[in-house]
Amino acid sequence: MTSLARRTVLLAFCAAMAAGAAASAEPAPVVTLFGDSIAAGYGLAPADGPASRLQAAPGELGIEVQVRNAGVPGDTSAGGLGRLEGAVRKDTAVCVVEFGGNDARLGFPPSLTRDSLDAIVKRLKARGAAVVLVGPGAGERGELYRQVAEANGVLLDPDLFAGVGRDLRQADGVHPNAAGADVIARRLAPLVAQALRTR
Repeated sequence: MTSLARRTVLLAFCAAMAAGAAASAEPAPVVTLFGDSIAAGYGLAPADGPASRLQAAPGELGIEVQVRNAGVPGDTSAGGLGRLEGAVRKDTAVCVVEFGGNDARLGFPPSLTRDSLDAIVKRLKARGAAVVLVGPGAGERGELYRQVAEANGVLLDPDLFAGVGRDLRQADGVHPNAAGADVIARRLAPLVAQALRTR
């Protein structure tokens, strides 16, 4: 091999190494957990909340992410729509949308929840974020989540509390304890990974 050829090969190798280093230096994609007290990790230490548990769970699937907690205890779907622009930053790659428990508790009509969720999902998609919508289980309200997810082509976790029995909840019987938050995070992780792959 001539000296010119060796130099060409060396330069190509260095360029490839530099490109690889630049790629590996890219920040992990941002996943925002946007919702009410469940998303906020009410009653839990920060390290035990759903956001922290979700931060670790996708790593087990070979996908590193940066999870942000944008949960506010007591919030409703309409409240979430009102604070969306400030709460979910523009660099969010995937947004997990978890609202509705307080809507039901306060007696809001399902149509209001549906319209608010639909508007949230549409705004997020318009910004280029993938969405994972989290529903409350079966029944009329559960059906509206399916409708919103199907109409907007987003992923759906139909039942927030699937697998989170009484022993995995706090004394109030509603909010998950640390183990319950871990169950929720591990169930969401594959959906988040799928959303990242397909966005």
